[in-house]
Amino acid sequence: MGVSSEADIETDIKVRLNAGEEILFQFESDLTLNGKFDKEILILTNKRIIVYTPSTGSERSYRYNEIRDVRVFDYLGNGELELVLKDKTISLIRFSRAKIASFRKAAKLIEELSLSKLKVELNGENSEEDKGGEKVEVRKVLPKLLALLKPYWHLGLITILTALGMVAVNLAPPYLMRLLIDEALGKGNIDLLVKLSLMLIGIYVLNTALNITNRYLLSYLGERVVLDLRHKLYNHVQRLSLGFIDRYGSGRIISRISDDTSRIRWFLTWGIQSLIVSTLQLIGIGIIIFSMNTFLAFFSLLPVPVIFLGIRQFRKRAWVTYHRVWRKWADVSEKLVDTIPGALVVKSFSQEEKETKIFVNKLKEVVSANLDVVKLHLKTFPVMGLITSISAVLIWYFGGLRVITGEITLGVLTAFVSYMWQFYGPINTLSYLMEPLQTALTSGERVFELLDKEPEIKEDENALDFEFKGGIRFEHVYFGYEPYVYVLQDVSFEIKPGEVVGIVGPSGSGKTTLTKLLLRFYDPNKGRILIDNVDIRKIKLSTLRKQIGIVLQEPILFSGTVAENIAYGKPDAEPEEIIAAAKAAHAHEFIMRLPAAYDTNVGERGVRLSGGERQRIAIARAIITDPKILILDEATSSVDTITERKIQAALNNLVKNRTTIVIAHRLSTIMNADKIIVVNKGRIVEVGTHQELLKRNGLYKQLWEAQFAEEQAAAKEKVRVV
Repeated sequence: MGVSSEADIETDIKVRLNAGEEILFQFESDLTLNGKFDKEILILTNKRIIVYTPSTGSERSYRYNEIRDVRVFDYLGNGELELVLKDKTISLIRFSRAKIASFRKAAKLIEELSLSKLKVELNGENSEEDKGGEKVEVRKVLPKLLALLKPYWHLGLITILTALGMVAVNLAPPYLMRLLIDEALGKGNIDLLVKLSLMLIGIYVLNTALNITNRYLLSYLGERVVLDLRHKLYNHVQRLSLGFIDRYGSGRIISRISDDTSRIRWFLTWGIQSLIVSTLQLIGIGIIIFSMNTFLAFFSLLPVPVIFLGIRQFRKRAWVTYHRVWRKWADVSEKLVDTIPGALVVKSFSQEEKETKIFVNKLKEVVSANLDVVKLHLKTFPVMGLITSISAVLIWYFGGLRVITGEITLGVLTAFVSYMWQFYGPINTLSYLMEPLQTALTSGERVFELLDKEPEIKEDENALDFEFKGGIRFEHVYFGYEPYVYVLQDVSFEIKPGEVVGIVGPSGSGKTTLTKLLLRFYDPNKGRILIDNVDIRKIKLSTLRKQIGIVLQEPILFSGTVAENIAYGKPDAEPEEIIAAAKAAHAHEFIMRLPAAYDTNVGERGVRLSGGERQRIAIARAIITDPKILILDEATSSVDTITERKIQAALNNLVKNRTTIVIAHRLSTIMNADKIIVVNKGRIVEVGTHQELLKRNGLYKQLWEAQFAEEQAAAKEKVRVV
């Protein structure tokens, strides 16, 4: 039975919650899974994910410990949030494009909640179902994590020993203070006073030295371990196929390399040391205070339950509270990313006041969230401090009575109080450790899951290394990015060495996919691709890709100098070679006008250069490697006519004496090609020269006439404007 009013929906949602379950976040969709317009609500509670459909009253739910990954897909006209569970992948919810930003945030929240493995539960109790659920397999992950320390075991041992040394040294001052009060001051023994003072100074100096040594070695150990792990991860990711990166998502890979490795670093250094040292410290000091005075020792235990419960309650609330701060700051950052680079649009529409008002409102939300954090701290730590202070006063009171009656000395009482404060330290530490340790283990699981992925594109053991002549042949090639959904179907064609071949077709027809297969970013599902009559799966990947050059429609430049970008494919290139490549690409002239010529930094992704300049740098980058096969993927489609002529002149130099594949949007650029292949809906529908294809009255002629009509209409519009 469905409900319609907002009040009824809210009531129905609350009824569906289990005991101790509370709503953390809620997101509203406008599509059902089958693509129909209807309201669905994604609810994130402290125990599970619920998708609720008010119109039917139906719900689907998944527990966080089932989730392996969460993905957001941005389709044409709609989007989808997908969950990867242990044994299957499911579509969680669909939504229109207007909701994409909101559900990207939802995906991040789900990922964080699943990473926490139900540690954010506000009631602090796992249900029986939770207890029986899947946990991080500590026995599998922990040995792998500890193996990362193996090359640095001696450093790890030294850090543990120095930490234990600090604990031992810190146990001495209270004892010496007892002697100082009872023996030196109480009996007026000046010699003993001098000796004890010098011993205390020596102990504090030794403790400082041990502390400095420990912190430096621990930091060094952490940096070395995370360097090795990130190097291993990055190198592994570089070997993974493009298909895996597309499916997995660059954001998640970056998160594994940066965030998860940082958590592992903390676990392998500070986490392990804190766990070992705090446990030993707690046992050692506990033995000391009970051996000194059992009666007073029981008073020192009074705050322990309060500390454990207080920190536990704080942790349960802290995740949500701190995450709210993070989300509010993310909203502020998002607004800055939108408006600062988009200042031209803001000023053009005189929206400065409006944007400032929105920005200030978002800042106020940050202030409110930060105040919630302050309130949470004030509800917890002052109370804990008060209880421990009351405990200390009680010890002073009852201990003082025993000093007055002569049962113990003032020095013993002073030493006992000092040990008592040391006793509370490891209790606090151990109370805090459990959740981050669990999180670090989960991060380890995620990192090793990525490291265990095998590359889909594998090199044959007997792969060949030879110099290409440039012959290419596709034989009955079928390929799809998703299983059984073919982007290319039964594609067959041949290109002879030195030929210039154009590939044209409507958007989405599979033109660029052909080049990805040729570069072996993916393997065909059926059929085969040959270069010089050798199946490319039998050719070394380095040999294949070094002899194929590519110039993309949107060239990607890396932050660095012009020279470094030109020489990217040939790092050992001489300056003369770089300049020669730039001249051939018609880039030398504008490069010399730059502030530092070839040493000018192009900025992130080449932002300091115009589109045409970036394109010519990309052409120079292709020229310098002297590829035997060249791919031009709509290299002139997004530049003006004058720039296109310069780029075309550069391309004419580039295509000489090499096999060239030109994916063209502007058909005028391939009129002189030796052959033109027309692709439509993943199939080759026509092959021939420009003139031959025009005579056939097929798709190519339709594309040609449509483009010619567009150019004529554009010319008339220009005349009308003038």
